[in-house]
Amino acid sequence: MNTRPRFSLALALALLVAGSAGAPPASGQDEKQIDYARDVQPILEAFCYECHGEDRSLREADLRLDIKESAFKDLGGFPNIAPGDPDDSELYIRVSSEFLEMRMPPYEAGTQLTEEQIETIRLWILQGAEWPEEAEGGTDG
Repeated sequence: MNTRPRFSLALALALLVAGSAGAPPASGQDEKQIDYARDVQPILEAFCYECHGEDRSLREADLRLDIKESAFKDLGGFPNIAPGDPDDSELYIRVSSEFLEMRMPPYEAGTQLTEEQIETIRLWILQGAEWPEEAEGGTDG
């Protein structure tokens, strides 16, 4: 004799609907549209330009994040920014890394991005990493 309880289709649907009520929206294109100049550039200016900006004497890893061409460059077989794919973008990988030796900005800098700032970068890349020409930084020197 089978004593396993049976759920009706109506009960199963009710549980499914109740379980999804109040759930956060799916990540991705449904999120707030991220604007580079308004949302991303201020983060890069505050946390990244000191080592990845116009001043060649302070520049690390020969990487500029204030010039579009440099920010999107290939870093020896992997992209710094892969529009639409944050998980393949070195910029996102580095700012979100759990490993202190990989994380940017470096731990020694004494400042780290907030989870909200990291999510802003992730969403910007996921949404295509649009970078308007008027947001271009200094000269390439």
